[in-house]
Amino acid sequence: MGLNGYDHTQQVNSDQGIRTQYGIILPPGARVAAYVRSTGIQSGDDTFLAQNLVTTLAAGLARARSGMGDFVVCLPGHTENVTDGTTFSGALVAGTKILGVGRGGNTPTFTFTAAGSSWVVGVNDVFIGGLRLTVSAAVSTTTAISVTGNDFGFSFNEFVTANGTAVLFNAISVSGAAARYDISNNVFRGVAPAASSQCIVIASTGDSGRIADNEMIVPLFTTAGAINVTAAATNLKILRNVINNITAASIAGISLANVAITGHCAYNTITVLNTGAVVSGTTGITIGAAVTMGFFQNYVVNDPLRSGLLLPTVDT
Repeated sequence: MGLNGYDHTQQVNSDQGIRTQYGIILPPGARVAAYVRSTGIQSGDDTFLAQNLVTTLAAGLARARSGMGDFVVCLPGHTENVTDGTTFSGALVAGTKILGVGRGGNTPTFTFTAAGSSWVVGVNDVFIGGLRLTVSAAVSTTTAISVTGNDFGFSFNEFVTANGTAVLFNAISVSGAAARYDISNNVFRGVAPAASSQCIVIASTGDSGRIADNEMIVPLFTTAGAINVTAAATNLKILRNVINNITAASIAGISLANVAITGHCAYNTITVLNTGAVVSGTTGITIGAAVTMGFFQNYVVNDPLRSGLLLPTVDT
């Protein structure tokens, strides 16, 4: 079993296909547009795979049909550097599903190697799953994935946001009016002291976003946290995330700006390192006065060897 009890080898949403040990069961009308493997054709590859094999993600994306739900499958052992912001430029079309096949050391891995390295998702209905995304050894990146399209899906991925030297300042940024995004069942991890990252930044006013069931144990900004909502998102759901801000003196795991954010924030467990009294609304979950979300069963702890305190303050 994988993250939060889920099996990482499966995708049960019919629109995303069902991944099994025998391959991908495709939804009607979709096809595998390309297989991606950096080492090219290998001994034993069947004819269909060999005829549809490319060595870069951009080349695979160029074969997908717009709006048809085509799949681009990154094979075990694929490695690729993201050197700028052009991987998706002109190649990514609406409805594309990018799936990684692999586990552990042979998970398809993409390394962001420059300040401007970025995947820009400007079209609708894109799904990304089963990949490992990491920062380079020494060069920090501003924003790894920038989303403005509607119905973006991002699940069952691993994000390495910091390695002690370099950092992804923003792993995923959703902006504009992007709506109905679903960022769920991912692992975000990082190594201190590169303490200046954010896992998910919501700068979109779009409706019905969902951030759920992610594990985030990373060095973060002290006050912004792993999930940072800066725009008046409506009907936003932040559910069942495990967050540990391992930066010294940190106060935030979830940060909600002083704007009219609506929706529901529930069952999140948050650890910060600002030892001392936990203060409702300013520790663990920082909440602006204009926020009107509903809160239910969120727990925050900021001292070692203690259990979490229910925050915000219980309604009486």
